[in-house]
Amino acid sequence: MSTPTPSRSGADRCPGLLTPFVSADGAMVRLRIPGGRVDASTLREISSLAQRFGNPAITLTSRGSLQLRGLPDPLPRELITAIDDLGLVPSGPHDKARNIVADPHAGLDDLVTALDEGLLADPGLAQLPGRFLLAVAAPGGPVLAEPWDVAVIAPPLPEPTLPEVRGTSLEGTAQVVADGRAVTVPRARAAATALDVARRFLAARTDTRTWNLRDLPADTRADLLPGGAPLDVVAGDPPAPGPVGEDLVALVPLGLLTPAMVEGLREVAGSRGSSQGSSHLDQRIVVTPWRSIVVPGAAGRAEELAAAGFATTADSPWTVLTACAGAPSCARTTTRTRDLAREAAPFVDVTGPAVHVIGCERSCGHPARAHATALNPTNAADVVAAQHEKA
Repeated sequence: MSTPTPSRSGADRCPGLLTPFVSADGAMVRLRIPGGRVDASTLREISSLAQRFGNPAITLTSRGSLQLRGLPDPLPRELITAIDDLGLVPSGPHDKARNIVADPHAGLDDLVTALDEGLLADPGLAQLPGRFLLAVAAPGGPVLAEPWDVAVIAPPLPEPTLPEVRGTSLEGTAQVVADGRAVTVPRARAAATALDVARRFLAARTDTRTWNLRDLPADTRADLLPGGAPLDVVAGDPPAPGPVGEDLVALVPLGLLTPAMVEGLREVAGSRGSSQGSSHLDQRIVVTPWRSIVVPGAAGRAEELAAAGFATTADSPWTVLTACAGAPSCARTTTRTRDLAREAAPFVDVTGPAVHVIGCERSCGHPARAHATALNPTNAADVVAAQHEKA
């Protein structure tokens, strides 16, 4: 994907709310969903906006967030108002500094909420770079394999925390981790402690290209977490597509969530809500950093979501196959990377290494795990050959 450039006309017309970016296929806006937590009904509204104003498919990102692409520039006022009404950009100045990734376990919702609320409450934290990443994970959780800067690690609560009691059940302890060091604090203090690290990072930052903790000198990083002791962080594997307990992990091929997929999610989540009584948690789904969606209570609905276009089995080729945006979305290349990935899908080795199809050396959108790259392939055979070379 090409490096987006700020759209002055759009930004000037909607100050402080949305900062659109322009790529080869039009304007793009990022909708940051803290920890990937979103209601199925909200996702349907987002899909409706995508279909009305831009590319119909919503793009899932490696940070568990969403993008609307192919939008007009400047952004229509109606679109801006609709996004604001959905609460997807609750604070314009924090448009960039809202990157929170989290394990999909509902028992971590309290920490995601506390971290996001603390982030938005401090105007100074709006200065965090867009690449700065906060993480919430269970011990050994898969999100710990992502390139986070500060992490909160705690056992999930045994019961999902309902909105009306959030902030009252923060019992036990949590670890706050930065640069290989950790402190143990009361769970209720974990978010504040993590954000203190972010503030120290901003104070130590000497230029705008210092995006992450790892960009600071080693002696400076040592002072970011007072009292921290060395910690060897262990991360598990992302959940594979298919049932996980009572829940279902539905992988989104190429990270493109189509209207048919959104409608399938609405039907599954809606039927579960109507059968058990409507509640926030009945409708909640989780967008993961691995371009999948966790649907609570949907373990028995895999076939329905597969029919809508999701990959719901661990032997899907989309578990090992990804691609950058490519042409025509990116001006840096003429290679139609996504089309070539689709052509190669029936032939890749599902048991082999991951392979990422790219149109230039930037390798945008690549997975965090070890992978092969197929640079400017001309056909599906080139993609398959790249995977075999890595094996």
